[in-house]
Amino acid sequence: MVITFLLIILPIYALSIEIYQWTVQTQRQDISNTMLSQVDFYKENLEKEIQRVKLLQYYFMDDVNLQQLAFLPESLDDYGKAQSILQVQQHLKSIASSSSYIISASAYIPSIDRVISSSAFESSIPYEEFNALDVNAYNSKSAQTIYWNKRLFLSISNLSNTPIDTQSKDKKKPAYIIALELNLRVLEDALKQFNNYNDGGALLVDHRNNFVLTSTNNAEENSTVSEYVKTAVKTAKSGSKNIKIMDKSYWMIYTSSDYLGITLSKFVPESEVLKAFEKYSNWFWIFTATAILLILIYSFSTYRIIYKPLSLLVKAFRKMEKGDLNISITHKSDNEFRYLYDAFNKMVDKFGTLIEQVYKQKILAQNAQLKQLQTQIVPHFLYNSYFILHRMVIDEDNDNAARFSQQLGTYLKFITRSGSDEVTLVSEIEHARIYAEILSMRFASRMKIEFEPTPEEYSSIRVPRLIIQPIIENALEHSLENKASGGILSISFLKSEKALNVVVEDNGNGLNDQELEALQKSLIEKDHMDEVETTGIKNIHRRLQYSMGNDSGLLFSRSDLGGLKVTVQIAL
Repeated sequence: MVITFLLIILPIYALSIEIYQWTVQTQRQDISNTMLSQVDFYKENLEKEIQRVKLLQYYFMDDVNLQQLAFLPESLDDYGKAQSILQVQQHLKSIASSSSYIISASAYIPSIDRVISSSAFESSIPYEEFNALDVNAYNSKSAQTIYWNKRLFLSISNLSNTPIDTQSKDKKKPAYIIALELNLRVLEDALKQFNNYNDGGALLVDHRNNFVLTSTNNAEENSTVSEYVKTAVKTAKSGSKNIKIMDKSYWMIYTSSDYLGITLSKFVPESEVLKAFEKYSNWFWIFTATAILLILIYSFSTYRIIYKPLSLLVKAFRKMEKGDLNISITHKSDNEFRYLYDAFNKMVDKFGTLIEQVYKQKILAQNAQLKQLQTQIVPHFLYNSYFILHRMVIDEDNDNAARFSQQLGTYLKFITRSGSDEVTLVSEIEHARIYAEILSMRFASRMKIEFEPTPEEYSSIRVPRLIIQPIIENALEHSLENKASGGILSISFLKSEKALNVVVEDNGNGLNDQELEALQKSLIEKDHMDEVETTGIKNIHRRLQYSMGNDSGLLFSRSDLGGLKVTVQIAL
């Protein structure tokens, strides 16, 4: 027995050591990945913000007032010029206020020798600054930041009217430049918030403009990390690395942005990161020793109480697996195993009943699948509907778009809900009406849909779901879809003492007597169980008869309009 327990404990002890080592390594990797995710998240947010700001610059390049000042200043009187300047300045203010990273937005216009700024108004252009901002690559996919005179800019020049000089082959000066000055202090503050470890820091290294933003004032520390970053990015755009700064170990995590031309780095003392591991290590060994002790106690106490009764139960199960159902097991002790043995004996006795129950459950599952199929949405209907909504939004037809989207949402809510297979007649007719209204928007110029209101006295009658809409859809697909104009789809009600008839008819052509007879005959043909039709006309007829009686169902005839007339007869 002692040898058995040693064979149990020694592997557990060895496994505990492996688990501890693996846990420490995993935790280190998880922390590194978490920090890298934080750095990536900050970098991606900065990229998105700069991309958004650049997009505002591009949009503003085509501003009418800006182009008037740049290309037609002589044609403007003083009032017109003042108005154009005011409009340009208002637009620049809106761009500057759109992001906390922007200090000011400015337009440099050589034709009037002025700089129009969101924050100030200057009478003349500082051409040293103008020339510094006219150096970006116009077709580049990067942000193309410009660092000049300890200031960081996003600049774009108008080249649509500045062709290459054919003699000198030199590019002429741009008609105007739109420049956004970025707030370096805000970037530094963001780096400070980004650093959440004591004695750590964060850096933003701009490789194109050769400058560094830091979250700390330790020049030696920042310089060392900056050199590590510049070396690391030569081999990988992102990653982590252990570094030494003044004989102290740090974790450096960095990631680069090709779009911005920068590398964002975060460095933290390794002792800060691994501080929690020391406490974790002590508790781990305490728990390991306690677990081994509990295993010893538990093993001695459960061997006699659990192992033998469990073996008896396993043997009984094996006999049952071989088909022997004439088995019964007993247990003298009044404990949990006695309950298990009694349950096992009852299970064997009721095995045949359980087989029958499982079979019934399969039948119910098949019926549930059939109900689910009844709510399937025809894909091309959704495609067409979303295309109509797309066109309304493009045409800025907001009222119709709002009404159409609400109707489409109501339609989808009804057709996809999973509940009772029966609904009130007024709900079913309302769903069909919404479907018809959606169609009327799609075929407004080709088709007219006439829809009578539901008779109030029959509104609360419960009918199977989806018995009207498929008929309308069928009329559209087979009768009216190819009509270029003049299509008519009518939904009306005929009341009698014994039934309420919902009549769906159209003025489609091409339906001959043989086809009409075949349609009516198809309703009385029986299908095999595994070939059940769940969404078609035949299914509607069958569901009406099952739920409303044999006097209910569908009738086909030729409409006075010239097309097919489908009568949904609901017995009262």
